[in-house]
Amino acid sequence: MDLTYQAGALCDVLRDRQPIIHCITNYVTINDCANAALAIGASPIMADSPEEADAVTTHAQALVLNIGQLSPRKLDAMLLAGAQANRMGIPVVLDPVGVGVSALRTSAVRQLLETVHISILRCNRSEAACIYGMHVNQHGIDSDHSISISDGEALARALAARYHCTVALTGETDLVANAFHLYRLEGGHKMLSRVTGMGCIATVLCAAFAAASDDHLPAAIAALGAISAAGEIAFEKAGHLGTGSFHIAVIDALSQMDAQTLSSHLKLTEVSHADTQ
Repeated sequence: MDLTYQAGALCDVLRDRQPIIHCITNYVTINDCANAALAIGASPIMADSPEEADAVTTHAQALVLNIGQLSPRKLDAMLLAGAQANRMGIPVVLDPVGVGVSALRTSAVRQLLETVHISILRCNRSEAACIYGMHVNQHGIDSDHSISISDGEALARALAARYHCTVALTGETDLVANAFHLYRLEGGHKMLSRVTGMGCIATVLCAAFAAASDDHLPAAIAALGAISAAGEIAFEKAGHLGTGSFHIAVIDALSQMDAQTLSSHLKLTEVSHADTQ
């Protein structure tokens, strides 16, 4: 089946299934994440207490671990929820926000990757480089633009192989890789980078689509394609009004996303191994 069609079709499957997504996520963006999950057809639940994290996970069809606002207590909850998700065989999506900015974040991401099987690693190129062990010029939690697309492609392949997962790298050009394939996704709009939470939303979308598919590669492509398409549609409708209106228009666009809309916006290119060497 054509991958563009397959990824687009997941939009309708997701709305039919209405999966529960347990999100242990960033307080700055938690409301946006919940609204995005609802808009795309999923049902979010946010529980980050260690006393209930594993119990809540038993009701979910996918789990999000986002370290945006990290604490030792929240890490404990993530480890408990991740272990439960692995026992259940449901997808786990990790967003290593700002890994490398502090020893706590770096240690936490290492611990999560070593103890929880991650289905999809959703990050930017700087975060990917840090996880791989490269020196990165940190600028807060934003990506280091000196890391080229070709470097990102090599990192995506390497991390997918190392952690036996699908890697979704977001940036001006998005990259999605597993052990066998690597794809570039073009599109979106630069205004997406001017509104906080769009990366966190992309992570939640990865979990929602993964809950609707047995294959995490098209799920990640659908998720990144959906946020890119929503950005394009939102800019056309509300971009001239400013970032606040654009922000709301992104959620509006996600709420109206269907298979035809998503497929028509996907700009997907497979990259051969030779092209990344």
